[in-house]
Formats: sequence, structure tokens, C-alpha cells
Amino acid sequence: MQELGIDIFESWRRTVYYSSQLIFLFLGAFSLICSSRFKDQIRKIKNLPVPTGVKLAVLVVILGNSICILLGKPNYPFYDVGMFRWSSPFINKPKTVYFPKYYYWLNNEPKILELRKEGTFFMAEHFGLGYTHEYTFATTFHNKSQRENFEFLLEHLQDDGIDTLWVGIHAVNYETKEVWFDPDICKAIEINIQKQIHYGPIFIPEYQLKECYAD
Repeated sequence: MQELGIDIFESWRRTVYYSSQLIFLFLGAFSLICSSRFKDQIRKIKNLPVPTGVKLAVLVVILGNSICILLGKPNYPFYDVGMFRWSSPFINKPKTVYFPKYYYWLNNEPKILELRKEGTFFMAEHFGLGYTHEYTFATTFHNKSQRENFEFLLEHLQDDGIDTLWVGIHAVNYETKEVWFDPDICKAIEINIQKQIHYGPIFIPEYQLKECYAD
């Protein structure tokens, strides 16, 4: 009996939801069509030097996307975003997230090598022209565990007088909104191995390992 009541409630809720959406669509379309500005825009579209078939195709896409958005349900090829096609299971992850990053010392202060900024010319400090966002994304995430990636970075930075890169921990606490950077190279090694790192651990140079495990 309880399940029947739940089904009736869900059915009623869906009916109200879709009905309100259709009413909103009708009122919006009616007010839009009646406006003089809309008529002017239609006249301009008709006068565009574009084939009629192309105009109709664009109209179909706009109408299809609008209907799917109002109904709140994607229907390929309208309003379809592949990465949101399936929902991910909820996992109550730790509030603090750790990001191992390369850094160097500048004026006795740790300076983080923010590779994602290097893809923007006016924000780049070391790379600049010729290094796109695709490269900085790959070297920050997909290739960060590879020795060749580290060696290429260090070789390029030597032109700027930077001969040593260390790995430190950039951390964020999403509960307290606190952000900090810890240059402790030994702690960075432990976190890089033990913690669940986004896109996996980063490559740590041998001289940093020897500095921590010399004995």
C-alpha cells in the first residue's frame, strides 16, 4: 500500500513538472513571436546569404536543444554531453586534497612551478610562446610520472638559471577553504606514495630521494 502511494506521488510530481515546463515553453514562444524585435530578427535571418537548408538545420538544432533542456532530459543528438551521460556514485572523500608539484628556491622562498599558467603567454614565467594548454595539461597530469617529462622541464628551466627542481605538496582543505604549500621534500615523498593522487604520483628525482634516505 505504501509503495502504491509513492508511485502515485511520483506520477503526480512528474505530471506537474512536465506540464509546467510545457506551459512555460508555450508562453515564452508566444511572447517571443508577438514581439516586434523577434520579427526584425527573423527578417534579418531570412536576408542572410546562407542556404535555406543550413538555416533549417540550425533551427532544428535550436528547437531540439530547447525542448530537451525544458524537459530536463538529454536525447541524442540534442543536449547530449557524453561526460554527463552517466552519473558517478557518491563517495565521501577526504576533505583535504594533496597535489605534489615541482618547485625551486628563489630568494630563500619556495617558488611553485605552476605549469598550467605557462600555456598563457601573459601569465607564463618560463615557457611562453610555443607551449599550448595541451602541452601544459599533459605535462601537469598525464605525463607527470615520467622521467622524460621531468628532464625536459629541468633542461628548459636551466636557461632561466634554475638548476634544481624539488617536489613539494600543494594542499587544499575544502572544508576550511585553507590552501597551503609544504616544501618538506621528505614528507612530499611519503604523500606521493601513500595518498591517492589525482592522475597518479609525480616523478621524484633521485637527488631528492637520496637527500631523504641518505642513511
